[in-house]
Amino acid sequence: MNFLTPEDINILEYKKKFLPETIETKKTKEVLSLFSKAFSAKKIYPSENPSVKSSFESFHEKMEEFLYKYEELKLTVEEFSFTFKGEKVFQEENKKTSLPFLFFKDGMRKLSFYKGLEKKELQDFLEIVKEDSDLPQEESDIVNSIWTKDFAFIRYFAHDEFLESNIGGEVKEIDYNINNEEFSKGKIELTEEDKEDIQERNAALGFQANASKEENKDKDINMEDINLPFKLSTKRKDEDPELESLLEESRSTPPLTEMINLLFEILYLEERIDQFSATLNALNQFYKEIIYNSNFTLASLILNRLQELKELFTGQSEEKKELLEKTIQNARGESSIVYLKKLFLNNQIIDFDSFFQYLRLLGPNAIPLVGDIWEEAKEPIIRLKASNFLYKIGKKDISLLINIAKEHRVSLSKEVIVLLGRIGDKKAVSYLNEFICHKNKEIRLAVIYTLAKIGNGNNNRILIESLSDEDEEVRTRAAIALKYRGDETTFNFVLDLAKKKEFKEKSRLEKKVLLEFLATTKPEEAIALLESILKKRSFFSRSKQNETKLCSIPVLEAIASPEAQKTLEKGAQIRNKTISHACKFALKKIARNLEFNKTLIGKQQIA
Repeated sequence: MNFLTPEDINILEYKKKFLPETIETKKTKEVLSLFSKAFSAKKIYPSENPSVKSSFESFHEKMEEFLYKYEELKLTVEEFSFTFKGEKVFQEENKKTSLPFLFFKDGMRKLSFYKGLEKKELQDFLEIVKEDSDLPQEESDIVNSIWTKDFAFIRYFAHDEFLESNIGGEVKEIDYNINNEEFSKGKIELTEEDKEDIQERNAALGFQANASKEENKDKDINMEDINLPFKLSTKRKDEDPELESLLEESRSTPPLTEMINLLFEILYLEERIDQFSATLNALNQFYKEIIYNSNFTLASLILNRLQELKELFTGQSEEKKELLEKTIQNARGESSIVYLKKLFLNNQIIDFDSFFQYLRLLGPNAIPLVGDIWEEAKEPIIRLKASNFLYKIGKKDISLLINIAKEHRVSLSKEVIVLLGRIGDKKAVSYLNEFICHKNKEIRLAVIYTLAKIGNGNNNRILIESLSDEDEEVRTRAAIALKYRGDETTFNFVLDLAKKKEFKEKSRLEKKVLLEFLATTKPEEAIALLESILKKRSFFSRSKQNETKLCSIPVLEAIASPEAQKTLEKGAQIRNKTISHACKFALKKIARNLEFNKTLIGKQQIA
């Protein structure tokens, strides 16, 4: 074991206190933490267990990320810790589970990983570490095991004396001479050779007796005079952070998680079906207690592990598989959903991220609950999380989303319509058609707003239905949302609508929008309609008729073709002064715009 001088301790204390932890050091700690977890999972579970695969994937990903950025990871191996550039980055003092001790005991002092390390090589390395850790200490030789593999991107350094003693060193046999009669006295008599050996060892370790070796030569050694480690000093205040760090590390695997791991290990290994069932019942009770305490991180862990275990038993034990499936379905059942809603309404849920993650594991049964949460939630952030949850569900299966949009749930139905717009594919548009004739005006408007944003080719088919809606605002919004995409059906529908007698009774804005749609779609055909509107005479509803004529004039102005100008010139001859004046004004604006365009073109040609 290495002993630090007071100067070394002062330097380390200075670094801890004044120098911030580098990003590289922090990432090293993350790599080693995942190394430890992957190693632990491999020791506990069989290699085909999903937990083993998942932990190794995380370790490999983090190692690959580190080596890509920094190219190498060089660790110093101490008895119970790894250090990186002089800083302790991993510590475990339990010899049975300590990774550093596993390497250190066989003489390894440096361990390095380099860029180019492949997944297979890292997997083989972890397998060797696991196999050596399973051997009795006297049979284990991690250095020799790694040496035989000759890894390309994993290198190490081991002291020669360790290698020599392990490979060719002689083992000195100890001659034990035990006097059985002395056992009952409870006292050990030391020989002179024993006393000298104790003094030499103390001196080597830095523990000195109060008197020198020469002074104690002819005296019995009093063990009270030896400064053993626990006699040196009491714990200093400046040691508190390090001790707290060790304690925090020991708590990194919470007792509840350890209990879950233990129960699943028992389930995996248990062959007797009655004991398997009893253990599963115990786990189920434990699971219910976790739900009661709103610990949805652990609840998700249990539900995921149950699913993994069920898949492992597929084809091996149908009886166990059925028991596991029943437990999973109970967790997803109606009574469980009702209880979760009760927790929400009683404000017992604090961590909504873990809660919604858990609800995803419950599948489609959780969707009505999420709909309730969206409606009942007072905080916008919770509504947003619920909305994102529903969006992800809808991306996979839109029909599940539609089922929660009920007649009486106006706000939720509008949110579902918005989510269909976010999804935006043809299937989503077809589902919007189900809402276009809804009794509630707000929902019909929401459909139109959503269709306007999507810009899908099938939109017009739904929108033209809204052009006949009983509500003026709905009709106008639908007209604004119309986009010509080469479909004759839409153009002909609007054209026929504009030719009807009832057209003049519509609002000014609605008529203007519909006429503009025709003009921008097929100007020549629109001009013929606009000319007929200007010529039309009526003794009844004269104000509405004039309003329609005034709506057609700006449309002709916008077309500005020679045919449109001729129609305006005819309109300027009409006896109705209001209409005549409007046509003349439109012609002046067309002429002014044409002149401006000619001037602009001339300047561009000169330039």
